[in-house]
Amino acid sequence: MSIVLTQPFRWMDSGIYTHSPLEPLIRDEALTASLREANAAPVIHLWVYDRALYLGRRDAKLPHLEHALRLFGTKGFGCVLRSSGGACVPLDAGVLNLACLLPDTSLSIDSFFSFVSQLLGVGLQQYGTIEFGEVTGSYCAGDYDFALGGIKIGGMAQRRTRYGSILQLCINVEESPRGEWMEDFYREAGLEEMESHKPIPYIDGKTAGSIAGLTGREVSVAHVKEQLMSAIAKHWPVQSVPFSVPADLLQESTQHLSQRLNLFAYTAEELAKPDWHLPE
Repeated sequence: MSIVLTQPFRWMDSGIYTHSPLEPLIRDEALTASLREANAAPVIHLWVYDRALYLGRRDAKLPHLEHALRLFGTKGFGCVLRSSGGACVPLDAGVLNLACLLPDTSLSIDSFFSFVSQLLGVGLQQYGTIEFGEVTGSYCAGDYDFALGGIKIGGMAQRRTRYGSILQLCINVEESPRGEWMEDFYREAGLEEMESHKPIPYIDGKTAGSIAGLTGREVSVAHVKEQLMSAIAKHWPVQSVPFSVPADLLQESTQHLSQRLNLFAYTAEELAKPDWHLPE
């Protein structure tokens, strides 16, 4: 199925988050809810969260998850349990997060992934050929990883709502030891002790990298944002607009994520408190 845009993408950048790591997910959710409006336009939402572990549902089965999160809290990492994607992804100020939202519930999973793969291939082409497919041994490995020279620089996950389709992805732009962080996290959380239901089979930190590290160029998140929009606008209609979503949708989305889906989120300061514990 081809994707036909009847309106330009609304390009929204909501900036850098440092408080609750659930905040940017609430905004993604509110934008998704706004797709129910008549004549809703497609959206590309960009954001950055400075230091948090974005856990997948499968990570909840790790035997020593609480210990690992407490340890990472002392290192300045918050955490959140997210509703899409399978396993943990480390975010910091050098990772660009992007959500693509379409007011169309009829898209096949493969069609949506293919479309966003085209967006990325065009938007990141100046850094090299972007390869799509699972990077074995990487954190949160899956069929929709993307890589440079066989080294993972990001991944994608998508889901459907009653009102539209949302695909969320992250791009490792600036260099950080994210692979090492994930090796440490899964070791402390007891991955090797598990005989079944592992969130990932194993972790090899050397399989993850960044655009800056792999190209040897001084590349920043701000620069990649500019390059993405400039390149994408040559192929698809895009209009940059300030981030805006009605307050009632933000409240509705907060309740949906934290109460109906039971997602938890903690800042680094909260995780580091002696009396902190995971919810039952």
